[in-house]
Amino acid sequence: MQELNTRLLTLGTAGMRGVVGPGLTPGAASDFASAFATFTGEGKVLVGTDPRASSEMLRNAVSAALTGGGCEVVDGGILTAGLMHYLIPAGGYAGGILITGGHQAAGTNGLIPLAADGSYFDHLRRRELFDFYLGKHFDTVPTGRVLPSRMLDPEEVEGYWAFLERQLDVKAIRNAGLTLLADFCNGSGAAFKERFASLLGIRLIAINDTPCGTIPRDPEPRPRSGLPIRSLISPLNAAAGLVFNSDLSRMAIVSDSGEPLSEEMTYPLAEDYLRSKLPKGARVVTNVCTTRTVDDIAARYDAVVETSQVGQAWVIDRARATGAALAGEGSGCFTTAALRGFDGFLMAGILLEAIATRGPLVGQLAKLPRYEMVKQAVPSNSPNAYSLLRRMIREFGDEAEVSETDGLRFDWPDGGFLSLRLSSTEPVLRLISEAKSRALASERAWRARLAWERL
Repeated sequence: MQELNTRLLTLGTAGMRGVVGPGLTPGAASDFASAFATFTGEGKVLVGTDPRASSEMLRNAVSAALTGGGCEVVDGGILTAGLMHYLIPAGGYAGGILITGGHQAAGTNGLIPLAADGSYFDHLRRRELFDFYLGKHFDTVPTGRVLPSRMLDPEEVEGYWAFLERQLDVKAIRNAGLTLLADFCNGSGAAFKERFASLLGIRLIAINDTPCGTIPRDPEPRPRSGLPIRSLISPLNAAAGLVFNSDLSRMAIVSDSGEPLSEEMTYPLAEDYLRSKLPKGARVVTNVCTTRTVDDIAARYDAVVETSQVGQAWVIDRARATGAALAGEGSGCFTTAALRGFDGFLMAGILLEAIATRGPLVGQLAKLPRYEMVKQAVPSNSPNAYSLLRRMIREFGDEAEVSETDGLRFDWPDGGFLSLRLSSTEPVLRLISEAKSRALASERAWRARLAWERL
C-alpha cells in the first residue's frame, strides 16, 4: 500500500498508522473517518479505543467526522480488538473504527477500519477507502441530518461474555482451579480483566494492568516481554503466563516451567489442541512466514493449509474465502471460525481449556515439533527494492523451492525456509529464516543478508 511519510504516517493492511503529532494528526484522523463515512454511507458506526494518551484526541476527531458524514456514532470507550470484532456484527453496525497502537511503540497510534461483519477490510474495500481518503472526496450531510452520538449500551458488552462462554468449556476450566499470570501492557484488556477471571473462575494475577496512557514496555509480545513474569511462575504455581499487546489482539506465552515461548508458538499450541475437536481435513490458514510447526500439526490430521500474505487482515480475508476452521500467524494470534478477528480473551480461554483438559503446557510442548527461527530487519532504501528482491532468486533458487505469494520464500527439502519480504510501512527488508537447528537458520540468514547487501 502507499507510504505517505516514512514511519510518520502510513496506509496499510490495517488502515492508518503513524507517529502522533508529526504524522498522525487530528486532521489526518478526521479525513480518514470522513472517507470511512463516505464509503460506508449513513449508518450506525462503533468507535472504540485503546487507552493510549492520544486515543481520546483521535476519538474526538473521528467521531466528529463520522457525524458530519451522516453516521450515528456509538462511543464504545476503551474496547479490545476482540470486543470490536464481536460487537459490530452482533449489534447490526454498518462498521467500526478501532483507534489503537496495537503492538506499536509508545508515541504511535492507528485507525483500523472494520466492516459490518466485524472483519478487517479486504484489499478491494481498503483500496476504495484509501481512494476516498487520498482524493479527499467526502460526503457530508446538512444540519437536519446530523445525528447525536451515544454511548455503547452495557448490555451489548454482556453479550460478548455470553459469546465467549459458548466458545469455551467453562466448567472444565473452573474445575481445574488454575492460576494465570498476565501482563496487559496497561492496555484495553486491563479494563476487563476482572470480568474475564470471574467468567472462567481462575485466579488471575496481573501486572501492567492499569488502562492508562503509559506504555510500560515494548508492546509487541515477544519472549523478552515475558522475562518480568518468568520468575513468578513457579512460586505462584501458575499454569501459564500471558503477555498481550495494547489492544489484546496478540499474545505470547510463558510456560509453566518459566520458559518465555516465541510468539510463533501461540498458534501451534492452539492448533494442536483444537484439531482434535474439528472434522478431519478441516482447513487452516497461516501466512507465508509462520513457523512450519503449523504445517506439521496439520499434516497429522490430513488438513489443508491455506497460505496468505503477511498481516492479520490478509489472514482473515483468506480464512473467509476458504471457509477455514482456524486462522492465525506467527505474530502471536489465532482465531476460530466463530470470530472474524483476533481476540486475546478467546485465545487465553482456549489455552486455559487445553491446560484444564490435557494437562500442563510443558507436556503439550514436548509433543510438538519445534524449529529455530531468526528474524531480522535489514535496511532497504533503494527505489528499486522490488526489482532487487527478485534477483535474490539467483542466490537460493537452485537449492530450494521458490514461492512469490508475498515477497520471496525459499523452502528446502530439510524442512527449513527463508522468507524475504519488503515492508509496506518501513524502509526495511523483513528476513525470517527457520530450520531445525539455530546454526543452520543463522547461516541462511547470514547468506541472505550478504547477498542483499551486494545487490
